[in-house]
Amino acid sequence: MSNAHLPDSFADWLRFLASAVLTTGLLSVVVACHAPIAHETPDGPIPAEKDADSNGPTQQSPAVEADDDFDLFEDEYENPGDSAEPFNQKILDERVAFIIPKVEELRGQKFKHDVPAGMHTVEEFIDFAMKDFDEEYGLDKFAETAEAYRLLGLIDPELDLLQTTLDLLRSQVGGYYDPKTKSFYMIDSFKQGGMADIILAHELTHALDDQQYDLQKMMGVAKDNADYEFAVRSVAEGSGTSLMNLFALQGMLAGWISMDAASMSAMMADQSDSIRDAPPYLIITLTLPYMEGNKLLTRETEAMTATMAVPKAEDLDYAFKNPPRSSEQVLHIEKYWQEDLRDEPTVLELPDRSADFGDGWVLQDQNVLGELGSFIMSAETLPDLATVQGQIAGRWTNEATSGWDGDLYQSYLGPDGERVLVWTSIWDSDADASEFYEAYYAQASRTNAHLQMILVRGSVVLAAYSNEAGKVALASAELKAPELTRTP
Repeated sequence: MSNAHLPDSFADWLRFLASAVLTTGLLSVVVACHAPIAHETPDGPIPAEKDADSNGPTQQSPAVEADDDFDLFEDEYENPGDSAEPFNQKILDERVAFIIPKVEELRGQKFKHDVPAGMHTVEEFIDFAMKDFDEEYGLDKFAETAEAYRLLGLIDPELDLLQTTLDLLRSQVGGYYDPKTKSFYMIDSFKQGGMADIILAHELTHALDDQQYDLQKMMGVAKDNADYEFAVRSVAEGSGTSLMNLFALQGMLAGWISMDAASMSAMMADQSDSIRDAPPYLIITLTLPYMEGNKLLTRETEAMTATMAVPKAEDLDYAFKNPPRSSEQVLHIEKYWQEDLRDEPTVLELPDRSADFGDGWVLQDQNVLGELGSFIMSAETLPDLATVQGQIAGRWTNEATSGWDGDLYQSYLGPDGERVLVWTSIWDSDADASEFYEAYYAQASRTNAHLQMILVRGSVVLAAYSNEAGKVALASAELKAPELTRTP
């Protein structure tokens, strides 16, 4: 699977990473549950119902039951089983033609036009992804972001982020939907069988959503804000994951999808190795939109329940037209869905501090880490997404980070390779800021040698980092936590 197109962002490249490990993990849960799907009415008001004109007509999502009489899957079907044969164009076209009506029925919407499907070798895909990424984001910009991540402690100082990302691409990709060309592509080495059909259902859901909501336009609202991008991606990937889960569960219960437990375990073991070799921040921000997005759209707080739940059509429509604006709203779904608890992030617009560090300094990169990034940087331990337990039971916030309200890091480069990064965050209250300050200092002072100072002033926390060459410039700048105002 892949996430939808994200313009002008490092996350743009991550849309090509297929979460086959995540798919096997979710399917392991489905197999373990082996129970009927619940179609429950969520608590709280449904935003789409309050403004029918702006949110369009309401579709009716079917309540899928674990029932042999359910007519969605009654047409004749030859199960490819656990075929050892890879795809070719003829087989791919047949599978797409079979799965499209199932996607339409499960979602309660019709495709407006055909979805072209093609084949790529892994290397053809890598060449395409590299060209696309360089055109829209740029390898120089990628290098600047990698330097910021090093100072923040999000990746190891010696890690080659470009090579690591390429290795992930090669090991994880199975297929992807490209909103630019409105086409789906399958990697020709991916084997036929139940897993492939489920991935196809996920990607074809992206195609259906794109025809309904224009994913490129939707993603464009989050330009230059990685946390906002994460939240918008959670809608797109949550939608694909939700339908994929229902497709897989109904297929396995009805017996027309064959998922061999040994094959699933072997796939997960092989691909878990590449996940463990990658930086946790990269894997977490890539993977969580699938799981947390599904929970968001189904209004469920537990992954197990969300896996078997059907999102309401009006909730899907509202989320695509009014996506969440932060990882906070994804991780705390009540801060998105409940009007009285809705918490919009404070967007920080901070001045360029280059002159504070001396002549020849430039602001090289800036972005938002969000509540999720704050959690990753301050938590003593993180759930292991290479395991089913980590995927299903992982918690991605804590008391120290749940009071997040906004942040911005600014990464500076000096004339002789000196580097300084200033990360400013604002919190819901002075107490929340102090709580995060204490938790982050306790963790980062042990684990990140680049951290040079951390200050708290009211509801604002400021942390400053540098490489060895940048220490003198940072010390001379005499930084102070700014006075900031929260968004009401």
